[in-house]
Amino acid sequence: MARQLHIPWYRAFVECTLPHTEAPKNYLFWSAISVLGGVLKNNVYFKDSLYTLYPNQFIILTGPPGIGKGTAINFAWKLIKTQTNPLANVLTDKITGPKILHLISDGWPGPAKINGSAVLAVKDHTCTIIATELQNLLNSGDDMLPTFCQLWDQEDYEYRTKNQGSAIIKGMCVSLIGGTVPDYVRGMEQQAHATIAGGFSARCIFILEDKKSKEQADLPPIEASQKSLDLYDKLKNDLEHIAKTLKGEYQRNDEARIVFSNFYPAISPLPEDTDAILNFKARMRTHIWKMAMILSAARKDRLVIEGQDVRDAIFMITTVRRQLDKVFRGIGASQLAEPTARVQQTIERFGMCTKQELIKATHRHMDPATLDRVLYVLETIGFCTTQKIGSKVYYKQIPKQVPGMGLGAQSKSSNIP
Repeated sequence: MARQLHIPWYRAFVECTLPHTEAPKNYLFWSAISVLGGVLKNNVYFKDSLYTLYPNQFIILTGPPGIGKGTAINFAWKLIKTQTNPLANVLTDKITGPKILHLISDGWPGPAKINGSAVLAVKDHTCTIIATELQNLLNSGDDMLPTFCQLWDQEDYEYRTKNQGSAIIKGMCVSLIGGTVPDYVRGMEQQAHATIAGGFSARCIFILEDKKSKEQADLPPIEASQKSLDLYDKLKNDLEHIAKTLKGEYQRNDEARIVFSNFYPAISPLPEDTDAILNFKARMRTHIWKMAMILSAARKDRLVIEGQDVRDAIFMITTVRRQLDKVFRGIGASQLAEPTARVQQTIERFGMCTKQELIKATHRHMDPATLDRVLYVLETIGFCTTQKIGSKVYYKQIPKQVPGMGLGAQSKSSNIP
């Protein structure tokens, strides 16, 4: 079985599905990344410092209801579920934490191993948890956040059972793909213990979108497009090839080392970093190498992380980092935290607004005096400025200048959607 696609797997998935859905393009891309990480399991790995990294990811599609979170997740994972012999083990969000651990501990049938004349049955303790309604999963138990922190980190995991003492899961590798609204994520951070919640969110890739990729009343099914059908068949073929062919340790070449070394100083904490950014930066190194493995697997069979893989990984993870302040807006001890978030969202939505327009948009949540204080803060921190057009004064967002990503970090790859 050889690869049939001449472009990376995730790019082919986006090209196949985007004409047939209103879901945001980024949702399709990251759902494809979750599928790749799910089928790679712990068959491939990368050694960085004292750690052995696997391509498991916690990806959370975040946005308002009805823009396509579940659509992107379910269609991507349909590639796995419809196969006679699924390439990955899947659990759904309608399950409790203890049940998840019990099922992972029991495992799934793995490839048999031959030891001399004996054929040994092997258990597979890898899985992907699909939670299109993330709150259903995380609200199923008080200890779900710390449990998921450990599931992301650990290959061997010891836990206590109800009736049989403790159990040890060996060779565990757990991925998560979920969907939720921003308010749930913010509420989770506010209500849970900060150390635990911050640890969980830092392990997650939050993909924030606020609108559909398009508004189209008549969306053709995939069956109506021969191009999409051909791509879909090739996607299934190449996914099976990736799952069954790629096994072993990834190495990085010299260019990959140089690209990452040049970028690495950009991960250093800055005085203006919020808690969300600081927590995420602490794990950006790990996120980048996990992502680089997946991106490499999507386009070639050689277990070598090349410079382009690292550039693309840095570009994607840095893009995620830039969105975090939006994801966690409104969190803080200040009484202005939530009002400030609302005003920021309003200005971003329209680009520029008069004070009268801002009062109309926010009067249910704050009085004019509070709005004046918020606008003063936003002008002071450089979020917006005033611009007079005719007789009207507008509050206009100032484009954010992100600190340098480091030489070689900016991806110019056409492979990234």
